[in-house]
Amino acid sequence: MSERILYQFPISHYCEKSRWQLDHKGLEYRIRNLLPGPHRLRSQWLARINTLPILRDGKRVVGDSTKIAYYLEKYYPERSLTPADADQRAAMIELEQQMDRYGVHVRRWLYGQVIDRPEVMNAMLDPYRLPAPIQRWLTPITREGTRRLYRIEPKAVMRSEQRLEEGLAMLEAQLTRSGGEYLVGGRLSLADIAAASLLAPLVAPPGTPWDMFAEGSLPPALDKQLADLRERPVGRWVLERYRTDR
Repeated sequence: MSERILYQFPISHYCEKSRWQLDHKGLEYRIRNLLPGPHRLRSQWLARINTLPILRDGKRVVGDSTKIAYYLEKYYPERSLTPADADQRAAMIELEQQMDRYGVHVRRWLYGQVIDRPEVMNAMLDPYRLPAPIQRWLTPITREGTRRLYRIEPKAVMRSEQRLEEGLAMLEAQLTRSGGEYLVGGRLSLADIAAASLLAPLVAPPGTPWDMFAEGSLPPALDKQLADLRERPVGRWVLERYRTDR
């Protein structure tokens, strides 16, 4: 069997989207964690892009979580995540694309609240098992690089909060229309995996990379804001998808 490797950042919710799909389909794969920043040397060589995830499947290389999703649906149709009905398939594609766009705002808004906390850089760098002096040296460099790359600045963070609210409301309306369990077609689809994985950092499902803050360690206002998100219909839905489908 050809080797299958997912190049990723462990903390990336876009990489989680690809991990979830691979796991759902029961496909064997190895994880290769690339260090943020220097990862571009490998990602450019593999797929001529600056982002992760990238999937190497034997001789085939696919970059970007959405391209990976449709590649896997095409070449590994078992346990399909694509509805057979044409209208439902079109709705799923639209929802998956919308969630890809909203995922950017999830990341920017949440980093805007917590990027200076030590837990964030620990979660980002600990998986690489770097010598302690090197990790201490890399921590401020990685933090500032993340801040610049994702535009973690007040006006952009405020705008992302507004866009995020639009996305949450859109999903709640869709869940009402679909009956509240799955977004399209009454069963798990790419739309559900995209929505649940890309929103997961907001609700920190147990056992995920985003479940990093000790209870009561966040400022009270932020703690309440995140608790309110978990109690919203869409927040409870994400947690349920992780409990039953992940």
